[in-house]
Amino acid sequence: MTETNAAAVAPSGPTNSRPMPPGRTLIDVKIVAQKYRADKRSISRWADAGIIPFGVKLSGLRRWDLAEIDAHIAAGCPRVRAAGKPVLT
Repeated sequence: MTETNAAAVAPSGPTNSRPMPPGRTLIDVKIVAQKYRADKRSISRWADAGIIPFGVKLSGLRRWDLAEIDAHIAAGCPRVRAAGKPVLT
């Protein structure tokens, strides 16, 4: 499923990071809050607590993969990890 959304983030210009996989759509907290039918502040707290996927931080702004959020909701919103930021490997 591919959705085009004004809130989707696409890399612009040269970057030092890996390129985004094709078809991946990143969404902001407003869209995630609408999907979970929750307040934007709750989404940030839930992500920090491991209740929903953590997402990725881009220049201090958190974004979530649309497919990952949709899959989490479809699975019944299981807890994704222990509280705290994800461990980088």
